[in-house]
Amino acid sequence: MNPQSQPKFQRGFSKDFKAFLDQNYKFWSFHRPDIISGCYGGAEARPSEKPSKIPIIFIHGNSDVAVGDGSYGKYMTGFSQQIEYFLSLGYQKQDLYATTWGDADSTTASLNYHSENYLKYNRAFVEAVLEYTKSPYVNIISHSMGVTLARKVIKGGTGHDELGSGRYDLGDPLTSQVKVFVGLAGGNQGLSSCYTSGTSLPTCGLTNGFYPGQPPLVGRSTFLEELDSNSAKEGKYIVTGRANYDEIIGGNNLVWGKYTTRIKNENQEIVFSSANIGHFGLRDEAGPDIYAILKKQDAINQ
Repeated sequence: MNPQSQPKFQRGFSKDFKAFLDQNYKFWSFHRPDIISGCYGGAEARPSEKPSKIPIIFIHGNSDVAVGDGSYGKYMTGFSQQIEYFLSLGYQKQDLYATTWGDADSTTASLNYHSENYLKYNRAFVEAVLEYTKSPYVNIISHSMGVTLARKVIKGGTGHDELGSGRYDLGDPLTSQVKVFVGLAGGNQGLSSCYTSGTSLPTCGLTNGFYPGQPPLVGRSTFLEELDSNSAKEGKYIVTGRANYDEIIGGNNLVWGKYTTRIKNENQEIVFSSANIGHFGLRDEAGPDIYAILKKQDAINQ
């Protein structure tokens, strides 16, 4: 993989989208002034009707940056390459949206978990894009920890976070408003690295982490178990992606004999078998496969 540090597009939100967010979602500070290249998307003027294209929302992984330029590390470039690819196909800034959740610091990655704050932040961003664009649908493309966060964001419902407010409720499912959901390199069955690290680190926690369990005696983390027991789907059409040489997930992507990248009731799987494509390469190189799927599912134009 050859990380591209300077994609050819103007990062940030449009002035109009930022003004809309300041007026309606100011609490969340989605534009992330504290982070370089922390956001992307928006029209030049407030949409008065639904856009011609179905907007795409990108939800990045643990400690990544929404549209990173390499300032925080060569792999911390978020969805920059995918956004550049979609722009080359006729998408515009008003069709593509991303914000940074978390602190963009890889040294604190083990402290990140499926927290009430991260879930409410991403849920509010999806709702903001739907409201701003006036689109009846969006497509959502997620990567790594962003996959499991996005799944809960869409499924909605209750959860429990002792480090947050305790019990919380994200609201009704957004399933009917998601045309295609893509989850790349997700840890849906947990992470095998959590076997050895134990449950003391928040990322591997028993409640809201990636703890994979020890079947049949112990199940996965409460969060992962509830994701699968929640009957709401992630979208009309569900796609997963895995790289057979994923250096972050490891273990051939298997957790207790199951591909952790797969999602219950998925419709299609993207697989990269080249040894040159790993965890971040999958994020960067999946654009053409995703576009082909969107086209086949009639999920590009309204």
